[in-house]
Amino acid sequence: MVLGIKSKRVKIVGNTLQDLIEKLNDNSAGKLKREVLSSDGRLDPKLKIFVNGVSRDDLNNTLKDGDDVILFAVIDGGAF
Repeated sequence: MVLGIKSKRVKIVGNTLQDLIEKLNDNSAGKLKREVLSSDGRLDPKLKIFVNGVSRDDLNNTLKDGDDVILFAVIDGGAF
């Protein structure tokens, strides 16, 4: 867990996933953005974001009050 918590309820200024990431980044002393965004500012391919159970990869995706957002690390690996 990047933030060290299982869940967190936050209010954001704005209404996009990018706004949410900015808010969470501020609350994590800048750690979150380094973990979830690639060097070009896009969502790292090793991370999935779900909004109300639907996968989203566009950080400009609009959020509504009460939306459930899950940041999920993709786990992959080699053969046994």
